[in-house]
Amino acid sequence: MNPILCDFIAGSFGGACGLLVGHPMDTIKAWQQNSNYGMGNAMYNIIIRNNGLKGFYRGMYFPLLSNGALNSVVFAVYGAQLRYLQKHTRSDRLRKAYWRKHVFIAGSVAGLAQVFLACPIEVVKVRLQTLSFIGHPWACLKDIFRREGMAGIYRGITPMMFRDVFPYGVYMYVYEYMLEIERRLHRLNNERAAGASIGGALQASLIATAGAVAGIASWLFIVPFDVVKTVMQAETDPTVHKSMMHCFRSLIKVRV
Repeated sequence: MNPILCDFIAGSFGGACGLLVGHPMDTIKAWQQNSNYGMGNAMYNIIIRNNGLKGFYRGMYFPLLSNGALNSVVFAVYGAQLRYLQKHTRSDRLRKAYWRKHVFIAGSVAGLAQVFLACPIEVVKVRLQTLSFIGHPWACLKDIFRREGMAGIYRGITPMMFRDVFPYGVYMYVYEYMLEIERRLHRLNNERAAGASIGGALQASLIATAGAVAGIASWLFIVPFDVVKTVMQAETDPTVHKSMMHCFRSLIKVRV
């Protein structure tokens, strides 16, 4: 089987599994961001207003269907942009020197590309998670378009760009950096004497720990934009939040 197809299938399946596990927490996060509730109050309201525990899985249909497509867009754009940057670098020495810079740029471009596909999906997901809209996600999407037009479908796209473009560059940079560390450990492992080798479990734990730390660090930067995005997308009246900065100032005034 084609390796690219294998990667796509594996990534889609892994993403779907992650969504099944993580979507309830994402629903709680959306409620907390939109209402300023504590975690306990958010969980209580989700159960009461959305007919029990299934309320935690509201809005999952669209992301579940689109996860594979979004991943394929991200990695296709990332790979194409990285190859373009490397190809148009004049020498092997410069290509090696600029590798990490190119990885960051390509990751950011991939993040920008997926925003335009992900925004309508996020709007529907947030509406289903936080409002009492009963019906199919497609019906929700058509209702948003009928009432609010294309502006409603792409509401919150500016904070999404701030949330996704730079962090995708960081994610890809860290991913490539940790692969490089893993390769160095593998070479060191082969060079060491028998019985004193670095175990595969240690290599895996090192990569996992570094990835977790990088994820936490990036989320510290993007959480404010994610809050603004959720609040803008959950609001059905387009006159309430006129822009990202208007929404940000409103949140500061009301919640601080």
